[in-house]
Amino acid sequence: MEGALPDRADDPAEHRPTQNLLRWMNFGGLYDCLHGELPGVQGEGQLLMDAAERIEGADKLTSVFGYWPSFHDAEIVWLRLDRRPVLEGLYGPTLEALIHTFEMTSEVGRDGSYVLRHHVLAHFRFHDVTGLELEHFNHQNVLFGLSITDIRDRQMEMIDFEVTLSSSFGLSGLFYCKRAELMEVTPCSEDAKPLVDGIER
Repeated sequence: MEGALPDRADDPAEHRPTQNLLRWMNFGGLYDCLHGELPGVQGEGQLLMDAAERIEGADKLTSVFGYWPSFHDAEIVWLRLDRRPVLEGLYGPTLEALIHTFEMTSEVGRDGSYVLRHHVLAHFRFHDVTGLELEHFNHQNVLFGLSITDIRDRQMEMIDFEVTLSSSFGLSGLFYCKRAELMEVTPCSEDAKPLVDGIER
């Protein structure tokens, strides 16, 4: 059938992840995708991010959700680049990002959409950034996913992580870094305003 996805064992490898992902999402996998799994992208049923245990402060986020999220439909609120190192022993530069993320539940609201909960602002800092590629920064920057991959096995000098900002709309990017740090996780409103005792500030 014209336009159908290929389904042969000899299909090029680069076609199969997209094919698997699209089929899986069509069969109700989107809910699990939002809970950190994207089959066909980094292995069937494998967590999208395979290095959560090596991110300093990762427990700040897993304690909210009970797992490391995929950041699907999360929004990058701001980015900050600084050529100077912030920790002794590192040469810089650093990249910081504030990301509004949340959990999509299986519950359907009155408007027919899935109910969202646990809205938080996740403040990341990446150290010794290199190979930075950013494009399409916009008034709204919605992620399809955030992937932080441990690549120490490649034995690249001063590089431990590959970070990919996959875009649904607006900013997309790719870079490498030595350290990844989750500095703070702050409860927020649906429109990304920080909350103190449940009240916007």
